[in-house]
Amino acid sequence: IGYGVFYLVRNNLSVVAEDIENALSYNHDMIGSILAFTAISYGLGKFLMGSVSDRCNPRKFMALGLLLTALCNFVFGGVQNYGMHMFLWALNGFFQGMGWPPCGRSMGHWFSEKERGLTFSIWNTSHNVGGGIAGVIAAWAATKYGGWQYAFYFPGVLALLGAAYL
Repeated sequence: IGYGVFYLVRNNLSVVAEDIENALSYNHDMIGSILAFTAISYGLGKFLMGSVSDRCNPRKFMALGLLLTALCNFVFGGVQNYGMHMFLWALNGFFQGMGWPPCGRSMGHWFSEKERGLTFSIWNTSHNVGGGIAGVIAAWAATKYGGWQYAFYFPGVLALLGAAYL
């Protein structure tokens, strides 16, 4: 559940990219740059946070990552500046790197080698479920509440609840 929620606050930008372009006079290149920086920072975050998470309580570490990415979503929805959007979404990508490492570590400890294949395959569905419903939730929130910002606010609230759950 926790890892699936990370996708709600990671895969929401592309759903409202056109709305952001229209509202803020961004172009495709600008949105593409935001997404590219996010991918780079996510890779760096996974690499660096993997070694940090080995020295931390995995449940608290993962909850902190989800909290930080929720905060990035709230602020992203509240600003209308390209440089700030670039920075916030790169920071979001970096904090997203706090999701997978503690999951993998915890599951490796919780389950025997014989149980890990089935367990990891079930856990791996969180990618599909979280990624699949992220777009639906973001689109619904933006439509229901009348603005692209809500594609960040509503998933951000769900991420806060997910962090509390963790």
